[in-house]
Amino acid sequence: MSRVVTVHLEDVEIPQRLLAEGRLTPADVAKVRHLSSSSGQPVRLVLDRLGLVSQTDWAGIMAQDHDLPLLALDDFPVRLPKDDRLSSEYMRRNGIALLEAAADGAAPLIAIANPLARRVRQALAMIYGPGIRYAVATDRDIETALDRSASAEEAAPEEVLSIALSDGDLDADRLTELANNAPTVRYLDRLFAQAVEAGATDIHLEMLEGGPRIRLRLDGILSETAAMERHLYEGVVSRLKILAGMDISERRLPQDGRIRQQIAGRRIDIRVASAPTVLGETLVLRLLDNAQKRASLGGLHLPGAVAARLRQALRQPNGLILMTGPTGSGKTTTLHAALAELNEIGRKIVTIENPVEIQTAGLVQIEVKAELGWTFAAALRTVLRHDPDVIMVGEIRDAETAELAVRAALTGHLVLSTLHTNRATEAVMRLTDMGVPDYLLTSVLRVVGAQRLVRTLCDCAAPVDLARRPRLRTLLAKFAAVDPSLGPVERWSPRLPTGCPRCNRTGYAGRAALFEVATEDGAGVQGGRTLGLEGLALLASGRTTLEELVRVLGAGRFWI
Repeated sequence: MSRVVTVHLEDVEIPQRLLAEGRLTPADVAKVRHLSSSSGQPVRLVLDRLGLVSQTDWAGIMAQDHDLPLLALDDFPVRLPKDDRLSSEYMRRNGIALLEAAADGAAPLIAIANPLARRVRQALAMIYGPGIRYAVATDRDIETALDRSASAEEAAPEEVLSIALSDGDLDADRLTELANNAPTVRYLDRLFAQAVEAGATDIHLEMLEGGPRIRLRLDGILSETAAMERHLYEGVVSRLKILAGMDISERRLPQDGRIRQQIAGRRIDIRVASAPTVLGETLVLRLLDNAQKRASLGGLHLPGAVAARLRQALRQPNGLILMTGPTGSGKTTTLHAALAELNEIGRKIVTIENPVEIQTAGLVQIEVKAELGWTFAAALRTVLRHDPDVIMVGEIRDAETAELAVRAALTGHLVLSTLHTNRATEAVMRLTDMGVPDYLLTSVLRVVGAQRLVRTLCDCAAPVDLARRPRLRTLLAKFAAVDPSLGPVERWSPRLPTGCPRCNRTGYAGRAALFEVATEDGAGVQGGRTLGLEGLALLASGRTTLEELVRVLGAGRFWI
């Protein structure tokens, strides 16, 4: 696949290079060098632990620098070839894995996390001779591949298999023992680390007819991750339930729990929900990163008219500001960005959320617990007695909360909240359906916005030659004719997803927000800039695809 790597930089020089490229500050460099020296950890792992340069980014840099293939975990075989000259301990310690053994005169293929490691490569050259083929992978993927290979080679103990395949009530002591064994702990640690580094919002664990299925929700889409051996599943489920404070012996009823975990140097709040199925328990884990970068209105890249309307509403002493859209469309992020504009010592800002997803200094944040009667409405009544200036209500979902929110806005408070409607223009109708009189809404409603999140294309995306695809060109030309601001289709630069290790072969990396704002009378969209037009602008610039717009906005033309 490639040649022997020529070293250009020593590991200790990497921080200086990243400083010159603007990836690190001088303070970062000093901290990285100090921690690497004091802990004995390689620079790349310290950079990852501090959240400065992820293992994935490091691997990409190394692959590009040395013209080597970049591997994802799916590129590793489940069972790695064995060579008595390379012990598992040596490979783990040095961040390498044997992918293809030397055979028939062909050089071996070795995954390596740090191509700059001269001593490691010299040792490998002494074993295999010159001409070793290298590919770059993250330390995490290499270690996971080694774990997976070792697990696949070991036959599951009969006792473990009998527990894993049992469909009856299990003894709590046996489940606890299963939850605390080394393979279970190691697998779960790797899964958490992989999910956090990838930016996953949820982890789904399911037992199917063919065995366990583990999926991560990345950029709003579920994607399957490394396979789990059947005999590990029950142990992983039991360990999660123990960590979440749930009853491990109760498998017939749904349960909820919570885990606070340090993962890759970050404090992660994990909400765990279990449910019984005919094949065993299924668990969904919601990952809330308390250290995630705080959003600002400027950082959301709002369209000019939307930003102006929202900032004008935020300057008002009272009123109701609403963001609409389905679950997972970024409404909470937008509201917290708005609160950041107001967050100063002279204002008391209280949020009522379920759950608190973004913890922010300076805000009083309250989490509702509906099962205890501590609902949005109950919390809002209490908050009104605490002299707030600004109140954020996570969601208006019933008539009581709607009435209280409107009354609060009428009595001198600035209230921000969300509604589940498809369009900004549907918000007034939704509130009136809840029993809020029209005349009250006219008095308090300052701005209603709607938003969606669409996946954006990875840098590996390929340009589309419209001259060779006349049917697509005709379709895009019809879209271009919808609004003059989109320009003629000849100026469009559509692209198609291809996939690479950096984007987990999906073709997409990250998401962009689409916004629209209702006119002051609520009858239309300001400036005619609908969610659909904003999406078509992204399509024209090559940032997303028509398929992605249809997935998020629907196949009909109502959104244009």
